[in-house]
Amino acid sequence: MTEIKIYHRTLFLEELQKRVAIPEGEFEQFLALWEFKKFNRNEFILKAGEIPKFSIFVLKGCLRQYIVNGKGEESIVYFAEERHFVGDLSAIRNKIISNYNFQAIEECELLTITADNWEKAFIQFPWWTEGHLKGYQKWTALLQQQLADMQTKNGEERYLNLLKAKPKLFQRVPQHYIASYLGLSAETLSRIRKKIFNT
Repeated sequence: MTEIKIYHRTLFLEELQKRVAIPEGEFEQFLALWEFKKFNRNEFILKAGEIPKFSIFVLKGCLRQYIVNGKGEESIVYFAEERHFVGDLSAIRNKIISNYNFQAIEECELLTITADNWEKAFIQFPWWTEGHLKGYQKWTALLQQQLADMQTKNGEERYLNLLKAKPKLFQRVPQHYIASYLGLSAETLSRIRKKIFNT
């Protein structure tokens, strides 16, 4: 744990405190269950077809979570930037194979927690259970909205909504990744961008 810098600890603590009150003295005990890891740009963090080894909190960088269909086509389901928790929790806790790939888009600095330590945290820190549930509910609502938007909004509307919600994402993520996340071809996204920015 000596590799974790002071500002990393502060960032992690701040994000937890947004969700729940942490009893005095328990943050350091909780932090001890996590491990600091670094990944290079484009490096795989976790791969589909394997039982995930850990869940993730992003300290620095951006990663993508995606699936690959039978035709070899990628579909991005989530971008995790700083202060985001991400992972295939069901696969981790049930020790089953995941369908998701997690790949660093930029150089990433992460805190990771194993399935065993996750269970320890749930038992040892009731506030973590509460905080996790709040975060998981928010993440689930986001994915449900994403699915609804795929059915009810056209490509231009989805693009504009994402641009409004996460403008900085467009500066750090390749356009073909944006297209994949929005369920569009790269060509369709290009046409949408030309229409928007030429009007």
